[in-house]
Amino acid sequence: MTFAQPYYLILIALLAPILWLSGKRKTHVGHSQLVIHARMFRFSFLRCLVVLCLCLAWTAMCLALARPVLPQTEERQVIQTRDFVIQVDISGSMGESIEGRRPSSAPSSGASPVELTRIIAARAAASDFIRRREGDRVALLLFNHESFYSWPLSSDHSVVLRRLEQVGRYVSGGTNFDGPQGAVQGALDHFREMAQAQTRVLVLVTDGESSMDQGRSRLLLEQLGDLRVRVYVLGVGPGWVNNSRDTQDLRELVESAGGSVIPVANEEELRSGFDRIDKLERSSVEIRSAVTYRELYGILAILATILLLGYLVLSAITFEEV
Repeated sequence: MTFAQPYYLILIALLAPILWLSGKRKTHVGHSQLVIHARMFRFSFLRCLVVLCLCLAWTAMCLALARPVLPQTEERQVIQTRDFVIQVDISGSMGESIEGRRPSSAPSSGASPVELTRIIAARAAASDFIRRREGDRVALLLFNHESFYSWPLSSDHSVVLRRLEQVGRYVSGGTNFDGPQGAVQGALDHFREMAQAQTRVLVLVTDGESSMDQGRSRLLLEQLGDLRVRVYVLGVGPGWVNNSRDTQDLRELVESAGGSVIPVANEEELRSGFDRIDKLERSSVEIRSAVTYRELYGILAILATILLLGYLVLSAITFEEV
């Protein structure tokens, strides 16, 4: 316990002279009848209570004026928010089949089984990844020959997941990585417009194989550094697994920016790739301690008032002033 105005505690020392002066003011009863003296003796205990109430009331009042405060430490966990942009390739080749478990939804009677395609596998793996992004903001972008929004950066993951469920109904077009409206530039523009967190992560899911203009690559690399964006590419298909020539330009850009390229051959490796990103981008939990002070002034003021009232009542009963 500490006091905001401790100098008021000096007033407690005034109790001694107050009691001494009170005792000096007492007068003797000038009466010869012993009955009166006997009755006064019966009130001796109450007179002690009067003195006690006065002492306690004065002490409580001085303590209240000194404003005692009780420090209380509160600890809470703070999760560092990060901004994730998931850029999913919806070009025509993403409709090709991929090895892995077929979708769990059972086909209707007489209908052919649902084929597991690259876009369906990417949708399922990305959904699991988003569900683990507690405290983070997530955006969903789609691209083929150009990039466009499905949903902007948001902490409401349920909306992003609903938008992701619609991905894969239509796949068409080619692949554009480096153009002014391409996949990388589209994600960078979104970071520039809406990013709030210090940590920014771009996850690019693609099976595309396309060369990139060297001038555009240098410009994109500069923007990645300026915006402090970490890049992960999940390269789906034989071209990425076998490190084909048409994947070299994007690989070089990502690695120059300090990012990682994760080749994916099947649905299981696609999920493992997202798991790897999840381990690399663990949420940072900070324990913050906050000290608050509880004021005890009101309690002591009420106590002093009650004791003062007790002093007055007992003084009236014993016909004595202390």
